Amino acid sequence: MRRLPIALILALIALPALAQTPEQRAAWCASPTATDDQTIEGCTLLIQSGREAPGNLWADYDNRAFAYVNKGLFDQAIADENQSLALDPANANGYMNRGNAFLAKGNFDAAIADYTRSVALKPNTQSAYNNSGGALAYADRAIAYEREGQPDKAIADFRTALSLDPNSPKAKAGLTRLGAAP
Repeated sequence: MRRLPIALILALIALPALAQTPEQRAAWCASPTATDDQTIEGCTLLIQSGREAPGNLWADYDNRAFAYVNKGLFDQAIADENQSLALDPANANGYMNRGNAFLAKGNFDAAIADYTRSVALKPNTQSAYNNSGGALAYADRAIAYEREGQPDKAIADFRTALSLDPNSPKAKAGLTRLGAAP
């Protein structure tokens, strides 16, 4: 008898999502207020629709990959960023997302390569994720160097990140961890 109330509760929880039109759910792909699950659903709808122009399709893959990284689904994130980068090789965000997935999987060489590419595309930006490259890529690459056992390279990248964004919490924390004054 307990199954009926649980099933009813689950159905009621799912109703708001079911009430959304396909267009509303697709809008979740680029919505900054969407949950990761909503982003994945919205981007999947757009990708599978076959109606997206390549100029937009790369962003759908990129947004979905970002949500996959947040959920710890790193293989899916890497696959999506491979698609995104095939459509737009100048997408600095794509290299950041894929680098983050590689870093989380412990593939430091691949992460470093992707962060390096992101830096090359946007070398002087601060840490806003949508601009990628710059400070954030340097700080993330420094973390990969640190985990790979290359503290000198990590310190250099953390310092470069701080020169671009003096408030970078990743860079400050990294330098502190490595015993180098921020």
